[in-house]
Amino acid sequence: SHSAAQEAGKDCGPTPVRNALDQASGWAQGTLVRTHVASPVVEEEDKIGNANTECQCLEGEYTSFFLTKDQSHLQMNEISWKDVANVLSLANLIMGLFSIFCSLSKKSSCASWMLLIGFLMDMAVRTITRHLNICSKSGAELNDFAVFTTFGLATALLLGVDGPLNGFLAIIYVLAASFRLCFYSTSGLSFTYKGLPCPYASCVLASTSLLTKGNRFILSCMASLMILFMMDQSYYPHDEILESENWKKIVYLGGVIILFFSPFSIIAFYCLMWSLSYIFFPDVLWGKTECLR
Repeated sequence: SHSAAQEAGKDCGPTPVRNALDQASGWAQGTLVRTHVASPVVEEEDKIGNANTECQCLEGEYTSFFLTKDQSHLQMNEISWKDVANVLSLANLIMGLFSIFCSLSKKSSCASWMLLIGFLMDMAVRTITRHLNICSKSGAELNDFAVFTTFGLATALLLGVDGPLNGFLAIIYVLAASFRLCFYSTSGLSFTYKGLPCPYASCVLASTSLLTKGNRFILSCMASLMILFMMDQSYYPHDEILESENWKKIVYLGGVIILFFSPFSIIAFYCLMWSLSYIFFPDVLWGKTECLR
């Protein structure tokens, strides 16, 4: 009877009504089928998606862990070399303070010896910071203060302050070193300084003081000459002694060995020749490699 009623409805009912009933029944069946069949697929896809997301997250954490480890290792190396440079700058500052104390105590030979040690330390600091490209604001400030104390103030006290002429020359020397550090630190050109670097001027005066046993007249003449060289706007090459040819490294190591295991006269002569060769033959001896490069 049910099938007969359906057939009667198909035969007797209007065509739009039959189409609407068929479409509604198809939608209902499609919905039931989709709900029944598609839900396990969706659940399975969700599970797969969640698994992929977890794998991606774990892989990202794994990769970022190793990147962080490498970066932290490089950062630790950089920090360690910064500490070495800061320690050397602090030691240079201490040498300058000891030199000041020795000059005030009328011990010019000991004061000059401290300045030569500071000269070698400053060269090592510049090598570390330039070769490893270490840039630290606090380290730069500490090094500038050490350079001013050792190669400016302590070196000027070698001239003595017991007379008005020597005192005036010492003040001029300190001002020249300060002016050189403030305005001539960068020349605008690669591999060059503008004006004679203060450590070389200090090395010349310390060596002259050792050779002449503190002769004030000779020291005054040499100090006046060093002031002119520091204020001159000539260009001097970067003294990359520990970064270039082997013979330059031997010069540095020879200076360290002679400084601690030889008499004062040999120390003074060696460092004086070293500094004068840089002052009068900067490009021929110390800047030729950099110019060719």
